[in-house]
Parts: sequence; structure tokens; C-alpha cells
Amino acid sequence: MLGFFNQQQKQGVYFDGHERDDVVEYRKKFLEEVAKYEPYIANYEGETMDKILPNLQNGEKEHILVTHDECIFYSNDGKRGVWAKTGQLPLRKKGNGRSIMVSEFLTEACGRLKLDAQAIENYPDIPKEARAYLIPGKNQEGYWTMNHLLEQLKLKAIPIFEALFPTCIAIFAFDNSSNHAAFLSDALLANKMNLFPGGKQPAMRSTTWGDNNQQDMCFPDDYFDEKLRGKPKGIKQVLFERGKWRDGLRADCQLCKAGDRNPNRIDCCTRRIISLEPDFIAQKGALHEIISIAGHKCIFYPKFHCELNFIEMYWGAAKKFTRENCDYSWAGLQKTVPLGLDSVNLITIRKFARKAWRYMDIYRKGIGGKLAEYAVKKYKSHRRVPDNILEELNKVEM
Repeated sequence: MLGFFNQQQKQGVYFDGHERDDVVEYRKKFLEEVAKYEPYIANYEGETMDKILPNLQNGEKEHILVTHDECIFYSNDGKRGVWAKTGQLPLRKKGNGRSIMVSEFLTEACGRLKLDAQAIENYPDIPKEARAYLIPGKNQEGYWTMNHLLEQLKLKAIPIFEALFPTCIAIFAFDNSSNHAAFLSDALLANKMNLFPGGKQPAMRSTTWGDNNQQDMCFPDDYFDEKLRGKPKGIKQVLFERGKWRDGLRADCQLCKAGDRNPNRIDCCTRRIISLEPDFIAQKGALHEIISIAGHKCIFYPKFHCELNFIEMYWGAAKKFTRENCDYSWAGLQKTVPLGLDSVNLITIRKFARKAWRYMDIYRKGIGGKLAEYAVKKYKSHRRVPDNILEELNKVEM
């Protein structure tokens, strides 16, 4: 009435790639893997999100999903809605300003992965919380890398989880990014090997092949050729020791160089042969290795499926707080980020998780896209949707 209106600056839902054939195929495998763990995971129901324990048999352990993600908060990221005269918008500070990156682990069981008062007393040598901060930038603390995450996982997340839930198994879940798929430096990777000994190829770990045959990937320290002692063997020597080398083989054939991965072509070049060896195929990424050694599970969300990771909703709630309390200063950002993250209570986090579980159930029933969004909203107080959901959705469409 006074010539003003409230303008909301919103981001749209991102659907690009969500229903791509390869993504849908991986989503199916992911949901099948999660379904194997669900009987061992507690449910949280009702308005107060009370815990319902899984029905475990003798010797079975409760599993707890521990989800991870990183998020960046900016000092100039203020309220999205502003009052302004019709046809005008207030000037905002240019650029995003300085930033703080947060790496966090969440669970339905306890919310943020952190020690409670009793655990702090019992485990004085364990960090109090798994959360990690980084001030990104070339002239600041640098940029978040896989090494940062591995350190956070080994020194904080796993010890804290085991202190809080000593009889449980963690299912650590990560985004399906190239950074999270990195390998340890001594991993068995065919694409890192040279055809001949030495050079810049990494020193890979010892392995077993065939009928439990032991094999070192580097020459022994007492090898007759002094120049090769302790050096990586290279593909030719490794295949020779396995009885799979033949004269005339090249390191890479033209088809492999061109990216052709025809599964029927198994011995075209040395790199192809070594890459199909069972011990090389079984090689897991660094996250998977560290978590498995600790006795826990590791899974990766499908690409473009942030709705399956309930920590994304946690970030949204925290950012809502920081935007409402933004004063466009670096000092203000340092104060509001921890407050915003801590403002999301346990019941809210459990409701976020319930929504993610509901999406998983809907996708298992063959529903995707906009229909999945509609079904999630319609049954927002449920962890699962009815088996006759397709019939109900068809009625709505009609």
C-alpha cells in the first residue's frame, strides 16, 4: 500500500543430471546397499522423534548412519528478503566477502558428532567434537583437501563415535565427489605404474594374488642389481612374476588410450591386464580403507542427490540463522557461524533425517522427479510412504 513489497531471493531446485541413466543406475545400487543396513538402524518417530531400537538377533550390532559434508559461510551473505520501494533494490556489498568453511558429521542418534559431558570426563584425550573449521584462501589457511578430511576422520570422527557408541557400527556416508574418491599414496593403481622399474611411479604396498601368493611391489633391499634395490618394479616385472607377461605387450594400446573400456578386451596391453587383476580391482579409496580398518562401513551418496543427505537441510537451517544475524563483517561471521550451527536442535536434525529416509523409500518404489517431491511433502510425518503410493499419485495427476 505504501509502494513497498517484499522480494525473496531464492535458489531453484537443481534437477540437471538427477535422472541421468548412469546416476539412476548408481542410485539403485546405493539404495540396495542402504536397505541391507536398515534392519540394524534405529527409527525415530512422533513429534518428539523418540527412538525405536532395531530388532537385533544375538551377536548383531546396532548400526548408526553418520553423514558428512562441507559448507562455506560468507560474511556478506545476508537476508534474502528485503523491503524496498517498488522498482528499487537496496545496494549490497559487492562480492561474498571473507568466508569460513565447516566440515561436519551428523547422526540421528546424537545430532552433531560430539562428546557429551560424561564422555568428555571419561575420554580426556579425545577431541570434544568432530567439527572442523578452515579459513579458505591463498593468503589464509589454504583450501580443504582430502588430507584434511582423513585427519578429521582418524583423529576426531572415529574416536568420538567409538567413545559414544562403543557397541555400535558406524555407516559413514559421503558425497560422491572426486576428492572423496582419492586413494592412499601406496594404493594399487594401474594408472600410476610405469612399464619398467623406477621412475616417478609410487612405491605401492605388498599384495597377494592367485592362490594367496605374496608379492612385493618394490624390489627387495638385497636385490642383486643395486640400482633397483627398493625401487618400484613396474608392470612388466609384476606381470612376469605372475606368469602373465608375454613379449610384444605395450604399456597402453590405442583403444585404451582413446578411453575404450570394452569388457571383452582383457589382454590388449599391460595396463589393461594389471588393472583387471583381482587385487587391483578390490582396491578401495582412502576413506573406505581407513573406515574399514576401524571396523565400520563407508558409503557414497549418488551424484546430484543432496536430498538424500540430511546434513544439507542442517546447512540450510544454520545459514538461515547466519543470514538473519548478518552484520556484513568478518568479526560478525566468526561469531554467528558457531551459533548458527549449534542452533539446530536434535529433534530438528532427526526430522531432517526422516525426510531423507522418505526420499530413499520413494525412489525404491520407482518414483522420481517432481512426483517424488510431492510425495515427500504429503507424507512428511512418516519415514516411509504407503506401498500404494503410485495409485494415490495417479489419482492426483488425474
